[in-house]
Amino acid sequence: MNQLQPISQEGQRVLTTIQLAESFGTDAKIINRNFQRNASRYEQGKHYFALSGEDLREFKGSRQFDDSLKFTSILYLWTEKGAWLHAKSLNT
Repeated sequence: MNQLQPISQEGQRVLTTIQLAESFGTDAKIINRNFQRNASRYEQGKHYFALSGEDLREFKGSRQFDDSLKFTSILYLWTEKGAWLHAKSLNT
């Protein structure tokens, strides 16, 4: 596992779905599936930020990321509270 490098988004430290999955020792698909199944528990701006369109283009352009984000149409950035919700749901 690589050293986690939090990103700042609207004054909060956040992790990408891939970073969150790595920290939990699972796959990003599991994180996404967990989010879809429990969407009513997550609040945008409190637990996550969803970047798309121009916001996503700016985000990608301002950071050096691997090719896994190259074709992403929506990028979820998870706050600490969102990460805790995932941990609770996934029993990690």
